[in-house]
Amino acid sequence: MKISDSIAESPMTGLQLRVVIVSIILVVLDGYDVALAAFAAPFIAKDFGVSKTQLGMVLSGALIGMLAGSVIVAPIADRIGRRLTGVIGAVVIAIGMFTGLFASAERGTFLLVVSRIVTGVGVGALVAVVGVILSEYTSKRVYPLAMAIYAAAINIGGLFGALVVGPMLAAHGWQFGWWVGFVLSTLAAIGAYFLLPESLTWLAEGRRSDSLVQLNKILVMMRKPALTALPESNNSNIAMKKSVGIRSIASGSLLWQTALMIAAYFAYMVSFYFMTTWAPTTVAVINHNPLLAPQLVVAFSIGGIAGNIVFGLIASRVNLRILTPIFLIIATAALSYFGFAGATMPAAWWTLFIASFFVCAGTAGFYGIIPVLYPTLVRSTGYGVVIGLGRFGGIVAPILGGMCFDAGMDMTMAFTLFALPMLIAAIGLLVLHAGLKRSATRESATLAMGSSCN
Repeated sequence: MKISDSIAESPMTGLQLRVVIVSIILVVLDGYDVALAAFAAPFIAKDFGVSKTQLGMVLSGALIGMLAGSVIVAPIADRIGRRLTGVIGAVVIAIGMFTGLFASAERGTFLLVVSRIVTGVGVGALVAVVGVILSEYTSKRVYPLAMAIYAAAINIGGLFGALVVGPMLAAHGWQFGWWVGFVLSTLAAIGAYFLLPESLTWLAEGRRSDSLVQLNKILVMMRKPALTALPESNNSNIAMKKSVGIRSIASGSLLWQTALMIAAYFAYMVSFYFMTTWAPTTVAVINHNPLLAPQLVVAFSIGGIAGNIVFGLIASRVNLRILTPIFLIIATAALSYFGFAGATMPAAWWTLFIASFFVCAGTAGFYGIIPVLYPTLVRSTGYGVVIGLGRFGGIVAPILGGMCFDAGMDMTMAFTLFALPMLIAAIGLLVLHAGLKRSATRESATLAMGSSCN
Protein backbone atom coordinates (compact mmCIF):
# COMPACT_ATOMS: atom_id res chain seq x y z
CA MET A 1 0.00 0.00 0.00
CA LYS A 2 1.29 3.48 -0.84
CA ILE A 3 2.10 5.87 2.01
CA SER A 4 -0.67 8.25 0.95
CA ASP A 5 -3.22 5.41 0.90
CA SER A 6 -2.12 4.18 4.33
CA ILE A 7 -2.50 7.66 5.83
CA ALA A 8 -5.84 8.22 4.12
CA GLU A 9 -7.32 5.04 5.62
CA SER A 10 -5.80 5.35 9.14
CA PRO A 11 -6.99 7.33 12.19
CA MET A 12 -5.40 10.74 12.78
CA THR A 13 -2.29 10.74 15.02
CA GLY A 14 -0.89 13.51 17.21
CA LEU A 15 1.55 14.60 14.51
CA GLN A 16 -1.21 14.81 11.93
CA LEU A 17 -3.35 16.91 14.27
CA ARG A 18 -0.34 19.18 14.83
CA VAL A 19 0.00 19.65 11.06
CA VAL A 20 -3.68 20.59 10.81
CA ILE A 21 -3.42 23.09 13.68
CA VAL A 22 -0.19 24.71 12.43
CA SER A 23 -1.55 24.92 8.88
CA ILE A 24 -4.72 26.63 10.08
CA ILE A 25 -2.74 29.13 12.16
CA LEU A 26 -0.54 29.96 9.18
CA VAL A 27 -3.56 30.59 6.95
CA VAL A 28 -4.97 32.94 9.59
CA LEU A 29 -2.19 35.25 8.35
CA ASP A 30 -3.81 35.26 4.91
CA GLY A 31 -7.17 36.15 6.42
CA TYR A 32 -5.72 38.89 8.57
CA ASP A 33 -3.98 40.36 5.53
CA VAL A 34 -7.20 40.43 3.49
CA ALA A 35 -9.22 41.91 6.35
CA LEU A 36 -6.51 44.45 7.25
CA ALA A 37 -6.94 46.18 3.91
CA ALA A 38 -10.72 46.14 4.26
CA PHE A 39 -11.07 47.62 7.75
CA ALA A 40 -8.06 49.95 7.46
CA ALA A 41 -9.16 51.37 4.09
CA PRO A 42 -11.36 54.22 5.45
CA PHE A 43 -8.52 55.35 7.74
CA ILE A 44 -5.96 55.17 4.92
CA ALA A 45 -8.25 57.14 2.61
CA LYS A 46 -8.68 59.82 5.27
CA ASP A 47 -4.94 60.02 6.07
CA PHE A 48 -3.74 60.02 2.45
CA GLY A 49 -6.68 61.84 0.84
CA VAL A 50 -6.91 59.42 -2.11
CA SER A 51 -9.74 58.57 -4.51
CA LYS A 52 -11.51 55.21 -4.50
CA THR A 53 -9.54 54.16 -7.59
CA GLN A 54 -6.23 54.94 -5.85
CA LEU A 55 -7.46 53.14 -2.76
CA GLY A 56 -8.27 50.18 -4.97
CA MET A 57 -4.59 50.03 -5.98
CA VAL A 58 -3.60 49.75 -2.33
CA LEU A 59 -6.22 47.06 -1.77
CA SER A 60 -4.94 45.13 -4.80
CA GLY A 61 -1.27 45.32 -3.85
CA ALA A 62 -1.26 42.15 -1.75
CA LEU A 63 -3.13 40.28 -4.47
CA ILE A 64 -0.51 41.25 -7.04
CA GLY A 65 2.09 39.82 -4.69
CA MET A 66 0.05 36.66 -4.15
CA LEU A 67 0.08 36.11 -7.90
CA ALA A 68 3.88 36.25 -7.93
CA GLY A 69 4.15 34.19 -4.76
CA SER A 70 1.89 31.40 -5.98
CA VAL A 71 3.04 31.18 -9.60
CA ILE A 72 6.76 32.04 -9.37
CA VAL A 73 7.82 31.21 -5.81
CA ALA A 74 5.61 28.21 -4.96
CA PRO A 75 6.96 25.98 -7.80
CA ILE A 76 10.36 26.30 -6.13
CA ALA A 77 8.84 24.29 -3.28
CA ASP A 78 8.80 21.24 -5.54
CA ARG A 79 12.59 21.57 -5.68
CA ILE A 80 13.79 22.87 -2.27
CA GLY A 81 11.02 21.44 -0.10
CA ARG A 82 7.56 22.61 0.89
CA ARG A 83 8.31 23.16 4.58
CA LEU A 84 11.27 25.48 3.86
CA THR A 85 9.24 27.40 1.31
CA GLY A 86 6.49 27.92 3.89
CA VAL A 87 8.99 29.29 6.42
CA ILE A 88 10.46 31.65 3.81
CA GLY A 89 6.94 32.79 2.91
CA ALA A 90 6.20 33.77 6.52
CA VAL A 91 9.49 35.71 6.70
CA VAL A 92 8.62 37.61 3.52
CA ILE A 93 5.22 38.54 5.00
CA ALA A 94 7.01 40.01 8.02
CA ILE A 95 9.29 42.05 5.75
CA GLY A 96 6.30 43.37 3.80
CA MET A 97 4.43 44.38 6.94
CA PHE A 98 7.49 46.17 8.32
CA THR A 99 7.99 48.06 5.04
CA GLY A 100 4.47 49.48 5.23
CA LEU A 101 5.26 51.24 8.49
CA PHE A 102 7.41 53.77 6.59
CA ALA A 103 4.50 54.94 4.39
CA SER A 104 3.05 58.40 5.05
CA ALA A 105 0.81 61.01 3.46
CA GLU A 106 3.90 63.06 2.55
CA ARG A 107 5.50 60.15 0.70
CA GLY A 108 2.23 59.09 -0.95
CA THR A 109 0.84 55.59 -1.25
CA PHE A 110 3.83 54.10 -3.13
CA LEU A 111 5.48 52.50 -0.08
CA LEU A 112 2.11 51.22 1.08
CA VAL A 113 1.54 49.52 -2.28
CA VAL A 114 5.07 48.04 -2.17
CA SER A 115 4.40 46.78 1.34
CA ARG A 116 1.22 45.06 0.21
CA ILE A 117 2.92 43.49 -2.81
CA VAL A 118 5.81 42.07 -0.74
CA THR A 119 3.38 40.79 1.87
CA GLY A 120 1.34 39.16 -0.89
CA VAL A 121 4.38 37.35 -2.28
CA GLY A 122 4.88 35.70 1.09
CA VAL A 123 1.20 34.86 1.51
CA GLY A 124 1.01 33.35 -1.99
CA ALA A 125 3.99 31.06 -1.37
CA LEU A 126 2.81 30.14 2.11
CA VAL A 127 -0.76 29.24 1.19
CA ALA A 128 0.29 27.20 -1.86
CA VAL A 129 2.61 24.87 0.08
CA VAL A 130 0.74 24.66 3.38
CA GLY A 131 -2.45 23.54 1.63
CA VAL A 132 -0.54 20.70 -0.05
CA ILE A 133 1.10 19.54 3.20
CA LEU A 134 -2.24 19.60 4.99
CA SER A 135 -3.88 17.50 2.27
CA GLU A 136 -1.12 14.87 2.57
CA TYR A 137 -1.29 14.47 6.36
CA THR A 138 -5.10 14.34 6.66
CA SER A 139 -7.01 11.07 6.71
CA LYS A 140 -9.75 10.51 4.17
CA ARG A 141 -12.51 10.55 6.79
CA VAL A 142 -11.74 14.02 8.10
CA TYR A 143 -10.26 15.54 4.92
CA PRO A 144 -13.36 17.56 3.84
CA LEU A 145 -13.85 18.98 7.34
CA ALA A 146 -10.14 19.74 7.76
CA MET A 147 -10.04 21.60 4.45
CA ALA A 148 -13.21 23.49 5.36
CA ILE A 149 -11.70 24.62 8.67
CA TYR A 150 -8.50 25.44 6.80
CA ALA A 151 -10.49 27.65 4.45
CA ALA A 152 -12.39 29.14 7.41
CA ALA A 153 -9.04 30.19 8.87
CA ILE A 154 -9.08 33.07 6.37
CA ASN A 155 -12.23 34.36 8.05
CA ILE A 156 -10.84 33.66 11.52
CA GLY A 157 -7.93 35.96 10.70
CA GLY A 158 -10.36 38.58 9.48
CA LEU A 159 -12.49 38.22 12.60
CA PHE A 160 -9.46 38.66 14.85
CA GLY A 161 -8.44 41.77 12.96
CA ALA A 162 -11.90 43.31 12.95
CA LEU A 163 -12.70 42.60 16.60
CA VAL A 164 -9.30 43.23 18.21
CA VAL A 165 -7.27 45.45 15.87
CA GLY A 166 -9.94 47.39 13.94
CA PRO A 167 -11.39 49.32 16.91
CA MET A 168 -7.86 50.44 17.87
CA LEU A 169 -7.09 52.12 14.53
CA ALA A 170 -9.06 55.24 15.39
CA ALA A 171 -6.76 55.89 18.36
CA HIS A 172 -3.47 54.43 17.10
CA GLY A 173 -3.73 54.95 13.32
CA TRP A 174 -3.74 52.48 10.46
CA GLN A 175 -0.04 51.72 11.17
CA PHE A 176 -1.05 49.72 14.23
CA GLY A 177 -2.54 47.06 11.95
CA TRP A 178 0.81 46.69 10.19
CA TRP A 179 2.66 46.34 13.51
CA VAL A 180 0.33 43.50 14.52
CA GLY A 181 0.86 41.82 11.15
CA PHE A 182 4.64 42.08 11.53
CA VAL A 183 4.59 40.43 14.97
CA LEU A 184 2.18 37.68 13.92
CA SER A 185 4.13 36.77 10.78
CA THR A 186 7.43 36.68 12.69
CA LEU A 187 5.91 34.26 15.22
CA ALA A 188 4.43 32.23 12.35
CA ALA A 189 7.86 31.86 10.70
CA ILE A 190 9.36 30.58 13.95
CA GLY A 191 6.44 28.21 14.54
CA ALA A 192 6.56 26.82 10.99
CA TYR A 193 10.31 26.17 11.26
CA PHE A 194 10.01 24.15 14.46
CA LEU A 195 6.56 22.56 14.19
CA LEU A 196 5.74 21.95 10.51
CA PRO A 197 7.10 18.68 9.06
CA GLU A 198 8.17 18.20 5.47
CA SER A 199 5.77 16.90 2.83
CA LEU A 200 5.66 13.09 3.00
CA THR A 201 5.17 12.59 -0.71
CA TRP A 202 7.94 15.09 -1.51
CA LEU A 203 10.35 13.06 0.65
CA ALA A 204 9.04 9.81 -0.84
CA GLU A 205 10.14 11.00 -4.26
CA GLY A 206 13.76 11.15 -3.03
CA ARG A 207 14.21 14.86 -3.61
CA ARG A 208 17.06 15.10 -1.03
CA SER A 209 19.97 12.83 -0.11
CA ASP A 210 18.56 11.89 3.31
CA SER A 211 14.96 11.51 2.16
CA LEU A 212 14.63 7.96 3.48
CA VAL A 213 15.99 8.89 6.92
CA GLN A 214 13.71 11.93 7.22
CA LEU A 215 10.71 10.02 5.92
CA ASN A 216 11.20 7.21 8.43
CA LYS A 217 11.48 9.69 11.31
CA ILE A 218 8.07 11.10 10.39
CA LEU A 219 6.53 7.66 9.84
CA VAL A 220 7.68 6.48 13.28
CA MET A 221 6.10 9.59 14.85
CA MET A 222 2.87 8.62 13.10
CA ARG A 223 3.15 5.04 14.41
CA LYS A 224 3.79 3.66 10.93
CA PRO A 225 6.43 1.02 10.08
CA ALA A 226 9.77 2.34 8.83
CA LEU A 227 10.73 1.72 5.20
CA THR A 228 13.84 -0.08 3.98
CA ALA A 229 13.78 1.85 0.71
CA LEU A 230 11.91 4.72 -0.85
CA PRO A 231 8.65 3.63 -2.53
CA GLU A 232 8.50 3.44 -6.29
CA SER A 233 7.41 6.73 -7.84
CA ASN A 234 3.92 6.85 -9.30
CA ASN A 235 5.06 9.89 -11.27
CA SER A 236 7.41 8.04 -13.60
CA ASN A 237 6.45 9.89 -16.76
CA ILE A 238 6.94 13.25 -15.15
CA ALA A 239 10.13 12.14 -13.44
CA MET A 240 11.62 10.77 -16.66
CA LYS A 241 10.95 14.04 -18.43
CA LYS A 242 12.56 15.88 -15.46
CA SER A 243 9.94 18.49 -16.00
CA VAL A 244 9.09 19.44 -12.44
CA GLY A 245 7.68 22.88 -13.12
CA ILE A 246 4.98 24.73 -14.96
CA ARG A 247 5.60 22.76 -18.19
CA SER A 248 4.58 19.54 -16.45
CA ILE A 249 1.04 20.82 -15.76
CA ALA A 250 0.63 22.23 -19.26
CA SER A 251 0.43 18.90 -21.08
CA GLY A 252 -1.99 16.02 -21.44
CA SER A 253 -5.14 15.94 -19.33
CA LEU A 254 -3.58 18.29 -16.78
CA LEU A 255 -3.63 21.12 -19.33
CA TRP A 256 -7.42 21.34 -19.67
CA GLN A 257 -7.95 20.78 -15.95
CA THR A 258 -5.49 23.54 -15.07
CA ALA A 259 -6.92 26.00 -17.61
CA LEU A 260 -10.48 25.32 -16.45
CA MET A 261 -9.61 25.71 -12.77
CA ILE A 262 -7.72 28.97 -13.41
CA ALA A 263 -10.76 30.41 -15.21
CA ALA A 264 -13.18 29.22 -12.52
CA TYR A 265 -11.03 30.41 -9.62
CA PHE A 266 -10.38 33.74 -11.36
CA ALA A 267 -14.13 34.32 -11.65
CA TYR A 268 -14.69 33.32 -8.04
CA MET A 269 -11.91 35.65 -6.85
CA VAL A 270 -13.49 38.63 -8.63
CA SER A 271 -16.65 38.24 -6.55
CA PHE A 272 -14.88 37.21 -3.35
CA TYR A 273 -12.42 40.10 -3.22
CA PHE A 274 -14.95 42.67 -4.36
CA MET A 275 -17.11 41.63 -1.40
CA THR A 276 -14.29 41.57 1.16
CA THR A 277 -12.68 44.86 0.10
CA TRP A 278 -15.65 47.03 -0.87
CA ALA A 279 -18.58 45.85 1.28
CA PRO A 280 -17.18 47.26 4.57
CA THR A 281 -15.84 50.43 2.94
CA THR A 282 -19.06 51.13 0.99
CA VAL A 283 -21.27 50.88 4.08
CA ALA A 284 -18.82 53.01 6.11
CA VAL A 285 -18.65 55.73 3.43
CA ILE A 286 -22.41 55.90 2.84
CA ASN A 287 -23.00 56.24 6.59
CA HIS A 288 -20.04 58.65 7.04
CA ASN A 289 -18.70 56.43 9.84
CA PRO A 290 -15.27 54.70 9.36
CA LEU A 291 -15.82 52.55 12.47
CA LEU A 292 -18.59 50.66 10.65
CA ALA A 293 -15.95 49.02 8.44
CA PRO A 294 -14.61 46.72 11.20
CA GLN A 295 -18.21 45.82 12.12
CA LEU A 296 -18.88 44.71 8.55
CA VAL A 297 -15.62 42.73 8.53
CA VAL A 298 -16.96 40.91 11.60
CA ALA A 299 -20.13 40.10 9.64
CA PHE A 300 -18.39 38.49 6.70
CA SER A 301 -15.81 36.80 8.95
CA ILE A 302 -18.41 35.11 11.17
CA GLY A 303 -20.54 34.28 8.13
CA GLY A 304 -17.52 32.80 6.37
CA ILE A 305 -16.50 30.69 9.36
CA ALA A 306 -20.03 29.31 9.75
CA GLY A 307 -20.35 28.67 6.01
CA ASN A 308 -17.04 26.83 5.78
CA ILE A 309 -17.80 24.59 8.76
CA VAL A 310 -21.29 23.69 7.50
CA PHE A 311 -19.83 23.12 4.03
CA GLY A 312 -17.20 20.79 5.49
CA LEU A 313 -19.78 18.73 7.35
CA ILE A 314 -21.88 18.31 4.20
CA ALA A 315 -18.80 17.66 2.03
CA SER A 316 -18.07 14.40 3.86
CA ARG A 317 -21.24 13.04 2.22
CA VAL A 318 -21.47 14.94 -1.08
CA ASN A 319 -18.94 15.20 -3.91
CA LEU A 320 -17.08 18.53 -3.67
CA ARG A 321 -17.40 19.11 -7.42
CA ILE A 322 -21.20 19.06 -7.02
CA LEU A 323 -21.56 20.74 -3.63
CA THR A 324 -19.33 23.73 -4.44
CA PRO A 325 -21.33 24.88 -7.51
CA ILE A 326 -24.55 24.67 -5.47
CA PHE A 327 -23.10 26.99 -2.82
CA LEU A 328 -21.74 29.37 -5.50
CA ILE A 329 -25.12 29.68 -7.21
CA ILE A 330 -26.79 30.57 -3.91
CA ALA A 331 -23.89 32.94 -3.15
CA THR A 332 -24.55 34.84 -6.38
CA ALA A 333 -28.11 35.60 -5.31
CA ALA A 334 -27.09 36.41 -1.72
CA LEU A 335 -24.36 38.91 -2.68
CA SER A 336 -26.68 40.61 -5.13
CA TYR A 337 -29.32 40.89 -2.41
CA PHE A 338 -26.77 42.61 -0.15
CA GLY A 339 -26.57 45.37 -2.76
CA PHE A 340 -30.37 45.66 -2.95
CA ALA A 341 -30.73 45.76 0.84
CA GLY A 342 -28.58 48.90 1.04
CA ALA A 343 -26.21 50.34 3.65
CA THR A 344 -28.68 50.81 6.51
CA MET A 345 -27.54 49.10 9.71
CA PRO A 346 -28.19 46.49 11.02
CA ALA A 347 -29.72 45.16 7.77
CA ALA A 348 -26.37 45.56 5.97
CA TRP A 349 -24.66 43.50 8.69
CA TRP A 350 -27.07 40.57 8.41
CA THR A 351 -27.27 40.50 4.62
CA LEU A 352 -23.46 40.52 4.40
CA PHE A 353 -23.34 37.71 6.97
CA ILE A 354 -25.67 35.59 4.80
CA ALA A 355 -23.77 36.41 1.61
CA SER A 356 -20.45 35.53 3.22
CA PHE A 357 -21.85 32.21 4.50
CA PHE A 358 -22.21 30.97 0.93
CA VAL A 359 -19.46 32.97 -0.81
CA CYS A 360 -16.65 31.92 1.55
CA ALA A 361 -17.64 28.25 1.40
CA GLY A 362 -16.43 28.37 -2.20
CA THR A 363 -12.88 28.75 -0.87
CA ALA A 364 -13.17 25.42 0.98
CA GLY A 365 -14.47 23.83 -2.21
CA PHE A 366 -11.60 25.03 -4.37
CA TYR A 367 -9.00 24.22 -1.70
CA GLY A 368 -10.34 20.67 -1.55
CA ILE A 369 -10.70 20.13 -5.30
CA ILE A 370 -7.48 21.59 -6.73
CA PRO A 371 -4.65 19.69 -4.91
CA VAL A 372 -5.95 16.20 -5.74
CA LEU A 373 -5.93 16.98 -9.48
CA TYR A 374 -2.11 16.83 -9.62
CA PRO A 375 0.56 14.13 -9.18
CA THR A 376 2.89 14.44 -6.18
CA LEU A 377 5.92 15.94 -7.92
CA VAL A 378 3.98 18.87 -9.36
CA ARG A 379 1.30 19.27 -6.70
CA SER A 380 2.71 22.51 -5.27
CA THR A 381 3.26 23.82 -8.79
CA GLY A 382 -0.26 22.99 -9.96
CA TYR A 383 -1.88 24.26 -6.78
CA GLY A 384 0.24 27.41 -6.80
CA VAL A 385 -0.39 28.21 -10.48
CA VAL A 386 -4.16 27.79 -10.20
CA ILE A 387 -4.42 29.74 -6.94
CA GLY A 388 -1.94 32.38 -8.13
CA LEU A 389 -3.35 33.07 -11.59
CA GLY A 390 -6.88 32.75 -10.25
CA ARG A 391 -6.12 35.41 -7.66
CA PHE A 392 -5.47 37.81 -10.52
CA GLY A 393 -9.26 38.14 -10.42
CA GLY A 394 -8.83 39.43 -6.90
CA ILE A 395 -6.31 41.98 -8.16
CA VAL A 396 -8.67 43.52 -10.68
CA ALA A 397 -11.77 43.39 -8.46
CA PRO A 398 -10.82 46.20 -6.01
CA ILE A 399 -9.52 48.42 -8.83
CA LEU A 400 -12.55 47.89 -11.08
CA GLY A 401 -14.80 48.34 -8.07
CA GLY A 402 -13.18 51.67 -7.26
CA MET A 403 -13.55 52.81 -10.88
CA CYS A 404 -17.22 51.82 -10.88
CA PHE A 405 -17.93 53.75 -7.68
CA ASP A 406 -15.94 56.80 -8.90
CA ALA A 407 -18.03 56.69 -12.09
CA GLY A 408 -21.20 56.96 -10.01
CA MET A 409 -22.42 53.35 -9.94
CA ASP A 410 -24.69 52.77 -6.97
CA MET A 411 -24.41 49.98 -4.41
CA THR A 412 -27.22 47.88 -5.88
CA MET A 413 -25.81 47.77 -9.40
CA ALA A 414 -22.20 47.26 -8.29
CA PHE A 415 -22.83 44.26 -6.03
CA THR A 416 -25.19 42.64 -8.51
CA LEU A 417 -22.65 43.03 -11.31
CA PHE A 418 -19.74 41.65 -9.26
CA ALA A 419 -21.82 38.72 -7.96
CA LEU A 420 -22.29 37.28 -11.46
CA PRO A 421 -18.75 35.86 -11.92
CA MET A 422 -19.58 33.22 -9.31
CA LEU A 423 -22.02 31.70 -11.78
CA ILE A 424 -19.13 31.28 -14.21
CA ALA A 425 -17.10 29.59 -11.46
CA ALA A 426 -19.98 27.20 -10.75
CA ILE A 427 -20.27 26.25 -14.42
CA GLY A 428 -16.51 25.64 -14.61
CA LEU A 429 -16.62 23.20 -11.68
CA LEU A 430 -19.55 21.32 -13.20
CA VAL A 431 -17.65 21.02 -16.50
CA LEU A 432 -14.62 19.68 -14.57
CA HIS A 433 -16.81 17.11 -12.83
CA ALA A 434 -18.30 15.92 -16.10
CA GLY A 435 -14.88 15.71 -17.75
CA LEU A 436 -13.33 13.71 -14.90
CA LYS A 437 -16.29 11.32 -14.89
CA ARG A 438 -15.85 10.71 -18.62
CA SER A 439 -12.11 10.10 -18.14
CA ALA A 440 -12.78 7.66 -15.28
CA THR A 441 -15.35 5.78 -17.40
CA ARG A 442 -12.89 5.47 -20.30
CA GLU A 443 -10.13 4.22 -18.00
CA SER A 444 -12.46 1.62 -16.48
CA ALA A 445 -13.49 0.43 -19.91
CA THR A 446 -9.85 0.17 -21.01
CA LEU A 447 -8.93 -1.85 -17.91
CA ALA A 448 -11.91 -4.13 -18.43
CA MET A 449 -10.88 -4.80 -22.03
CA GLY A 450 -7.32 -5.50 -20.94
CA SER A 451 -8.50 -7.97 -18.31
CA SER A 452 -10.75 -9.81 -20.76
CA CYS A 453 -7.90 -10.12 -23.25
CA ASN A 454 -5.68 -11.71 -20.60
